[in-house]
Amino acid sequence: MECFDVVIVGGGPGGLAAAWNARLRGLSVAVINGSHILGYGLHGAYKSKGMWELAKDVLVAQKIGRGYHPCSGPIDFAEVGRQIQDGTEELASMYVDQLSRVGIKMLPGFAHFVDPHAVEVEGQQIQGKSLIIATGTRPKIPAGVEVDGKSILTSDHVVDLPKLFESVTILGAGVIGCEFASILAAFGAKVTLIDSQLRVLASEDEDVSRFLSAVFGRRHIDLLQGRRMSHIKRVGDRVRVVLDDGATVESEAALLAMGRTAGTESLGLEKVGIVTDAQGYVVINDEMQTSVPHIYAVGDVARKMHEEAACLVHVAEAEGRHAAASILGAKGGIQYGHVPFIIFTHPMIAGVGENETQARKRHGAVRVVRFENARNHRLHAMRSFEGFVKLIVGPEGDDRILGVRAVGPQADTLIGEVSVMIQHGIPYTALPDSFHAHPSLSESLQNAARVLAGQLPA
Repeated sequence: MECFDVVIVGGGPGGLAAAWNARLRGLSVAVINGSHILGYGLHGAYKSKGMWELAKDVLVAQKIGRGYHPCSGPIDFAEVGRQIQDGTEELASMYVDQLSRVGIKMLPGFAHFVDPHAVEVEGQQIQGKSLIIATGTRPKIPAGVEVDGKSILTSDHVVDLPKLFESVTILGAGVIGCEFASILAAFGAKVTLIDSQLRVLASEDEDVSRFLSAVFGRRHIDLLQGRRMSHIKRVGDRVRVVLDDGATVESEAALLAMGRTAGTESLGLEKVGIVTDAQGYVVINDEMQTSVPHIYAVGDVARKMHEEAACLVHVAEAEGRHAAASILGAKGGIQYGHVPFIIFTHPMIAGVGENETQARKRHGAVRVVRFENARNHRLHAMRSFEGFVKLIVGPEGDDRILGVRAVGPQADTLIGEVSVMIQHGIPYTALPDSFHAHPSLSESLQNAARVLAGQLPA
């Protein structure tokens, strides 16, 4: 039996961040991974963003009124797929090389616990003084639905499409559903987006939802809101989605984007007394410890104590780093209130901190300023006028930045700055007289602060 200081089950972003940081601190490390290196972080998140980038190029090439003729030729979707796969393989190779060079042992296969200090993989037992569970999540599939990966798909399949479907029905208008609606419509598919909520991206503010719904309408994406799927069946070479009111939608394919579920069912957690919640997620404390103190859990598989702890690659990586530090005795936990995020729709949505709805509920009479993109010089140069930056600040006397939401091209350029400001308690009053390069999109954030400070008209 091989023994290590740290054994990590799962080679996704959280698991590899933990492995890297534990090894750099002098610990011996083994990573057991039965799937792709970096898991969904590379073979889902990266691939979908590769699709998004190429779809963005298509939209730019088709845009009229810029002094040149828009592109109207056919899209070689097979070449799109090859470009994305090439990038995936390049990154995977880079990570494998880095892990090998620092002496992290990679073991292929799926592990399960045999006792509190040992797991078994491919008939071999591996022992660890500490263990970290980083097995992530998988797409949620409703009972009775048969996913074949060809015409009835999940997000695991849609990133590897060999061809573009002529029409797609997407079930779920959360982040994943809205992202793929944008991407597939940009490539020319006819998209129908169905959701039980009354608005898309229901977890975000209404103005963000309204904006995206309007864009979807212009892109001829059909929205069926407040509707639920009854069942799905194949009819010849089509997929028929039957709704709870008896209505039907037929398309060439259907994409299930109805959430994800914890990847814990085959780990044997019950054998070693690790507590999970009703959905199978591993319950942890602020130090990433499970109910068995020398066993940790990081990333999407872990049920955190903080509602701000979103399932994001950079959150999983931060938790992996913190678990490695915790093993060596560090304390302190992770502050999740300044986690930035990006929603890869067309146009992009990005944010950090609380949205307006959350801020009003928690803090009362907060101050909110929306600075429209049409007032930004850089966006004028791009001939792109849609969207806004929304700055959310505490009530009078409290100048903390509580959150920012940005909607429009390159919205993600704003949120790193705000994350640092929230983390270090820098008030919005630092923005009006600071230097922001001109012309840049970050000036919209600065100008929102100037409006709030009375230095610019609203």
